[in-house]
Amino acid sequence: MDFPYGEWIILFITMAAWLEKHASRRFFLRLSLLWGLGKSLEMLQAPTGVWHWHYARLAVMLYLAVYAWQRAEKKIWPLTLTCAALIFETLFLVNDPGVLPHAPWLFAAALAVLAWSAAKSYWGTMLAMVGSVLLDQGVERFVYDGILRHVDLPDNFIWNFGVFFFVSWGLLRLSFAKEDEDGAPAQDGLPAQEGMPAVELLVSAPETAVLASKNDELK
Repeated sequence: MDFPYGEWIILFITMAAWLEKHASRRFFLRLSLLWGLGKSLEMLQAPTGVWHWHYARLAVMLYLAVYAWQRAEKKIWPLTLTCAALIFETLFLVNDPGVLPHAPWLFAAALAVLAWSAAKSYWGTMLAMVGSVLLDQGVERFVYDGILRHVDLPDNFIWNFGVFFFVSWGLLRLSFAKEDEDGAPAQDGLPAQEGMPAVELLVSAPETAVLASKNDELK
């Protein structure tokens, strides 16, 4: 997946959020601005030689890693597991390239399952996956030195897979949240979840809707 699917998805979500005046529009605007700054740096420093650093993607990933760190309940253990898995993948692909068919898909899916099983939350899974990929850039820089003629950092496939994965998960959670919200009455004339940042609503709305419904029952 060399086509920049991830960039177009982020751009589309940003435009949709601003057109709809969604509360998450500032969050996605920051992502787009960081991507633009990173892209400007890429244009100023044209890639030469083996290493092709995608500063735009790295800026977005760094921001998401910090954002997820502030919200994840489990941090160190999931991040440690996924880092170990990525190091194993890197060493495996260097020593036995082409042994496993569809190896990128298999390793990416295994990484997502491992991150979720250790974190058991949206932001924890994001921290584990994004943080481990960021840390793995240094490992790849060391391992692939003198072996490959072209290396994208981060890899195009893992970037696009990550964007697809977390956007799909977020939309799925949001659809469940809307179903719960339709049956939940308003409180004090306002929707039960008004005022909550949409990004938080995206990943925690089902729990919020349940709490709002219970509070209404107590009244």
